[in-house]
Amino acid sequence: MLGQGGMGRVLLGVGPDGRAAAVKQVHAEFAGDDGFRVRFRREVAASRRVSGAYTAAVIAADPDAETPWLASQFVLGPALNEALRAVGVLPEESARRLAAGLAQALIDVHGAGLIHRDLKPSNVLLAEDGVRVIDFGIARAAEGQDTKLTRTGAMIGSPGFMSPEQVEGRELTPASDVFSLGATLAVACAGRPAFGGESLPRILFAVLHAEPELSGVPSGLRPLVAACLAKDPAARPTPQEVLAAVGRIEPAARPWPEAVHGLLAVQRAQVERLLRGGVPFGVESEPTRSAPPAPVRPTQSAPVQPVQPVRPVRRRRRGARIALTVVAVVLALAGVAGGLVATGVVDLESVFPEAVPTPGNVPLAQVKDKYAPAVPTCVDARRVTAPAEFSLPWGNPGTWEAQDTYGKYPEKSCEWNSRSGDQISIVWDVHPSVPGGVSGAARAKEHYEGLYVGGHTRVADPGYAEEVFWLPAKYLDDGNCVLYVRDVNLFVFVLLKGAGYPKGQCEETTRALAASAVQLAQYVTVNGPSPDMSATTPAFK
Repeated sequence: MLGQGGMGRVLLGVGPDGRAAAVKQVHAEFAGDDGFRVRFRREVAASRRVSGAYTAAVIAADPDAETPWLASQFVLGPALNEALRAVGVLPEESARRLAAGLAQALIDVHGAGLIHRDLKPSNVLLAEDGVRVIDFGIARAAEGQDTKLTRTGAMIGSPGFMSPEQVEGRELTPASDVFSLGATLAVACAGRPAFGGESLPRILFAVLHAEPELSGVPSGLRPLVAACLAKDPAARPTPQEVLAAVGRIEPAARPWPEAVHGLLAVQRAQVERLLRGGVPFGVESEPTRSAPPAPVRPTQSAPVQPVQPVRPVRRRRRGARIALTVVAVVLALAGVAGGLVATGVVDLESVFPEAVPTPGNVPLAQVKDKYAPAVPTCVDARRVTAPAEFSLPWGNPGTWEAQDTYGKYPEKSCEWNSRSGDQISIVWDVHPSVPGGVSGAARAKEHYEGLYVGGHTRVADPGYAEEVFWLPAKYLDDGNCVLYVRDVNLFVFVLLKGAGYPKGQCEETTRALAASAVQLAQYVTVNGPSPDMSATTPAFK
């Protein structure tokens, strides 16, 4: 499985011609709603009108199937939020390329009579040939559609990237997507949301009333981003005006930072392995009514493997049949989670895990949680033994609720800076066990395996946790040392970069930071987290 959300799940599929596809299956609760089927059918028809040059083109769909589904082109490339975990922030040249690609994608979407409604980093792919915008699952035809809340009361959109008019449930125009473009570009440039807050109400209040925080956006792009984030839809530029403001983008064989192309290489190898290892090509038999498989969960003794093929269910009415073989694949996050809240949509993540041998003799499914579902605050993070030249840890107040296949889990990210520009980033994720379901250790294991590359990854002997590996140097950009750590149901990501800590000379400090971060998580499990008075800007000692 590639991803799952409030509307459905996305699986990796293969068409009868061998073409890979992302197959979106709607949850059963919506499949039985005739009104939903009408809307879904209309959205499928509208999505087919969108060019695939800057989006993922629709290949096939069946809104009348017992379980409605839609198959779109599978685009090789990390999601923007995933790329930002590897890169930190995009350099200005890459950010301009991103802005131009998003603007052109919106020109295509709006030209087809659609409003995307959920443009955000996890719905933007950095492909080898440029930007692709995905997931029109909550898009609506521009004329005659309800722009407020779904009939179940779930908010349509993602806090921090929704326009003020979308937050208030007012009529939407294409200008709403331009606001989302500006919010997405701000995160890509600054590494933090333009509208922050420790809770959903505070984020939405900031969208409605606060000025965006754009101090980290390069001066050359700041006026454009600010214009896109205007509270008044009429004051925002059109996508065509955004494109003109960005200016000419020079063609490039490798358009993204090298760390992003490293993710692409990992992804390509894993997709090829999966397609060679168990997915039959050219299957043309009639689809069956068999139920989708449960998500694959790694165990101590067996690596993650594709499950038996599943095909979309039989059409109710006559017509051409598309045979799509679907393989469920466990998806793990690749590194630093961006702390973005997503509601009611499918997040299509795109890094496939490589199985890693698990230490110990007890299967992960039987391992009890070691860490309580609480993460350190950036006040607690002052206990981490950072070098003296670094500032006090800082970050957005509050704890983010991240989400994997099995549900939510707490996450916290803190950062340290030196006056010379060096940076430390540490992220804590605690995965609680799901009652009657997967163990926290198994959840953390999936997370940990996100960027493990067989034959390339250098496994460390931790002494302070169960498993540790270094991100291979070939996938590093200016993140000079990156460590991934798992200790039972705890996952920790540690990044150290800057001129003062070049590659080959940053390992000892990074290892000490990681050990201290794990010790802090143990302390918080026993004593609980401190009140979070974290600063949103660094404070030097």
